[in-house]
Amino acid sequence: MNGLKVPDQMHSDGVTGESIGTNQRAMHVSNVGDKVSTVNSSSTILTAGAVFTGTAEDVSRYGSVVIAVKTDQNGTFTVQFSPDGTNWDSVLTRYYRTTQTEVPHRFTVTRKYCRVVFTNTSASDQTYLRLQTLFGDKPELNIPSDLSMSQDFDATSTRPTDFHYEVALSRRQGYTTWNKFGYNGDIDIGTETVWSVGGLFIPIVTARTLSVVSTDVGDDGSPAGTGANSVIIYGVDANWNTQTVVVTLNGTTPVVTTETWLGVNRMSIYLAGSSKTNLGTITATATTEATVQAQMPIGAGTSQHAFFFVPADHQALMDWLYITLVKNAGGTQPLLTTKAWVTSSVSNCTYEVFRDYINGSVENNTELRPSQPFIVGEKSLIEFRATTDVNNTEVAIRFSLILVRDVDA
Repeated sequence: MNGLKVPDQMHSDGVTGESIGTNQRAMHVSNVGDKVSTVNSSSTILTAGAVFTGTAEDVSRYGSVVIAVKTDQNGTFTVQFSPDGTNWDSVLTRYYRTTQTEVPHRFTVTRKYCRVVFTNTSASDQTYLRLQTLFGDKPELNIPSDLSMSQDFDATSTRPTDFHYEVALSRRQGYTTWNKFGYNGDIDIGTETVWSVGGLFIPIVTARTLSVVSTDVGDDGSPAGTGANSVIIYGVDANWNTQTVVVTLNGTTPVVTTETWLGVNRMSIYLAGSSKTNLGTITATATTEATVQAQMPIGAGTSQHAFFFVPADHQALMDWLYITLVKNAGGTQPLLTTKAWVTSSVSNCTYEVFRDYINGSVENNTELRPSQPFIVGEKSLIEFRATTDVNNTEVAIRFSLILVRDVDA
């Protein structure tokens, strides 16, 4: 070739046999083009428990895999990577839930071969399935700045806002803010739950319906009702799943819920008449045991109890606590001991997880902001109890938590 030498930066493409420069080659590889994988995509509906298993494909020329799914039944899908098309050494799992925001998922290619597996985990057959797998060199996904962020978004959030505020504004799917509060205005010598009812709280053992009633006829859902017309109850059902029910009141005549409950996290006014508040004390009582499960004092508008039921498939992260002791006007000041108890239906055991002392002659409050939150597992009751050595002691508690849903729930 007349002594002409091929420069060092020239390389064989290996596909077309042409020679291209280094920069050109990089551009060529990154522009292989997107490919819809027909053997890892499917529109064939799956019966209950059925599985779609894709075929191993060589993805070594691509940088990423993007999978989008749309169906009407819950399911689980995995993208699997293998060095040889036989041994699937990397299995990355995502959960499809029809009640949640389901976004496409992007995965970086980490081995030569890839396949997709989707399982219909529900007890019902699908009526449609649109699963598509795309190979290419895709950047990270993005979302509008004002959209609620899915719990497993494959995207980086750049919003300049506080995580706690985003959760409180429902911009983080799978997370819920709870601010709990309660007081006991008259604790005599001994131990009582911090709630407006007084005495010790007795949880429901077997799920029961609730009887909801007021001490005032004005708390009525009829046009004549000037007080609370209806209340909304938040709690857990027989399976420890979250449950929210609106109950229309009938004054001093009890109204029994259709739904059964294991616990109530809050009872608040849903609609009110001209007085804009509840005229009487409203209670929700377990119909069989006749034990009070929630109480709304006169004019309070919401229940006042320092306990919380953690639903199934969730964890509670408690990160703030405030305890106030009301000092006596004269005489002996109380010594208050406050304990937090966790009763787990999983282990069938009760645990003391926190203890605090307040000497009324020295101080009257405690505030706690732990560097790491108290973690309480699913199907648990968190309850605060106070012990005093002086009659007529008044205590108020407020605590905050973020309820985190398991990603596979």
